[in-house]
Amino acid sequence: MSEPLHTGRLVLTPEDPYLVPDDLQALLTELADIGFIEGALQNDPGYLLGHRFLQLVSFMGCSPHIKLHPDGDGEPFCHLRLNGPHPGPILISGRNTQSPRCGGCRKRLNDWQACFDARRKSAHDRLASCPHCGHLQDPVSYDFRQSAGCGRLFLVVENIFPQEAIPSPALLDALKRACDGEVWRYFYQQD
Repeated sequence: MSEPLHTGRLVLTPEDPYLVPDDLQALLTELADIGFIEGALQNDPGYLLGHRFLQLVSFMGCSPHIKLHPDGDGEPFCHLRLNGPHPGPILISGRNTQSPRCGGCRKRLNDWQACFDARRKSAHDRLASCPHCGHLQDPVSYDFRQSAGCGRLFLVVENIFPQEAIPSPALLDALKRACDGEVWRYFYQQD
């Protein structure tokens, strides 16, 4: 019997891929205060989603099935996990990842994986050159059009199909408040 396909994840991270919030606990407290999370999961390093989750994240489509609490059947459910903080920016990508676009000419960079491999093997400050226009760019700033992203800290909402959920302005504003005015962005990942 084959394993079911991974539903996906909604991933939130600071727009600046090098940024880590000064106070991670203050960030979690802000998320609890606005009702995005409500408490730690038992026997799992994650958080239950709060009573305002469905107001803070808009869902597309006709009546999506959103399971917010675990039960005895072992089926996947929506919850929050932290990924990081990492010492430097990492890439989170998946089978839904599209080739990024150059920050200069906006053409697709089809050899983006090689740029990340070269960056990983160097001193983490290697710039990549666009094969179309020669624009030099740090690969962690590539525009993956919400199909992947780089950062040092990620808030990962599990069991969300790509493009199905959109964080509300209220959620993004709360993240910004908790991080001294730093803007957050989001993307989707599917294994």
